[in-house]
Amino acid sequence: MTVRLSSAALVAIVLAACSGGEPSSGADEFRVYTIAFPGGADSGQARFSVDVDGAPVLSWLEPEGEGDALRYARFAGGAFGPVQTVTSGTDFFLNWADTPSVQPITPQIWAAHWLKLVPESSAYHVATSVSADGGRSWSAAVQLNDDSAEAEHGFVQLFKWDGAIGALWLDGRQLAEFSFDEPNKLLGTSLRVARLDASGAVIARDVVDELVCDCCQPHLAMTSAGPVVAYRDRTPEEIRDIVVRRYEGAAWSDAVPVAHDHWNIEGCPVNGPAIAATADEIAVAWFTAAGDMPRVRLARSRDGARTFAPAVDIDGAGSFGQVGLLLEHDGAAVVTWWRRAAGGGMDLAARKVGADGALGEIRVLAHSSEGQPVDVPQLIAAGDARLVAWTSVDEPGTVHTLSFDAGAL
Repeated sequence: MTVRLSSAALVAIVLAACSGGEPSSGADEFRVYTIAFPGGADSGQARFSVDVDGAPVLSWLEPEGEGDALRYARFAGGAFGPVQTVTSGTDFFLNWADTPSVQPITPQIWAAHWLKLVPESSAYHVATSVSADGGRSWSAAVQLNDDSAEAEHGFVQLFKWDGAIGALWLDGRQLAEFSFDEPNKLLGTSLRVARLDASGAVIARDVVDELVCDCCQPHLAMTSAGPVVAYRDRTPEEIRDIVVRRYEGAAWSDAVPVAHDHWNIEGCPVNGPAIAATADEIAVAWFTAAGDMPRVRLARSRDGARTFAPAVDIDGAGSFGQVGLLLEHDGAAVVTWWRRAAGGGMDLAARKVGADGALGEIRVLAHSSEGQPVDVPQLIAAGDARLVAWTSVDEPGTVHTLSFDAGAL
């Protein structure tokens, strides 16, 4: 049967902080517009990607019979088009922070992934499938990770990579390798990468980092020189700050710190970064609670992620993170995140950071009655509009979608 519980490795962290300033109630020029979600009730785990024409593609999981189905719809002309189904089954592993995806690679080649539960276990593996006809039909599932360890494998990023399909994921196989012969060996989650061909076969695998934070979503952007991945690193001393690595020629670079927060935490905060790139201009947004001071931060690089300028704080006390990020044509960054609402619950907020670092007002996009995040809101560009998708557990609980004009932030 489908599992809808959080992974045992996910450590829920509730930051009992007071609200850090009031967001704008909304100037006359700023408006949020509801968009009809094309799926059914109780849908969740929404994720945005972009097709080769720049149109957003929204995927999600939706109950079907005794199990679930992975579905998607393309956004064009101000609305979502027909709903398509990739696959369905009763062995899906569902987790609020670890979402499946549908990723166009070329006009004809699309890739998708989801999580499959190991029977009679809390472990799960990554299943991938490829479409050769633009998402209309899909190949038989292939397991992305090449091990059978009863461990967690997930938080996948699919992307176009030198004419092939790239896949990054967090891999927990080393956590299943404890031995009394090596009781002091540091075991943890690794960040791994693979290439798949147009048929969906895995043709190469590699390890990007042997020790990373266990369940903070990595995020990838394409620069003029190739892919750059941002993720929450982990040191033997349990410092879990954000770093980036570039793919250079035939190997991944050494890790470059985005900032030196020095967040010491003995457990995963389930709060990954977001990265966006235009040529060699890169921005990274993330959450930290170093020194018991929750903050949402943003840092920029103008040399392809080789160095980063000092970080700017987007929000402080009361912020929960789960960030989204876009780079605008004028160099401004748009950041979304969850923050504590003045009257209880949480607000989904947005803020613009100019190319010069100037901060716009904090705007409220939506409200949730939950006391802490139960999803990772998705942010994407659609022409002049900016789309947001998130899962509400309020009545009725399902995926919700909206748009706003970033120029009015």
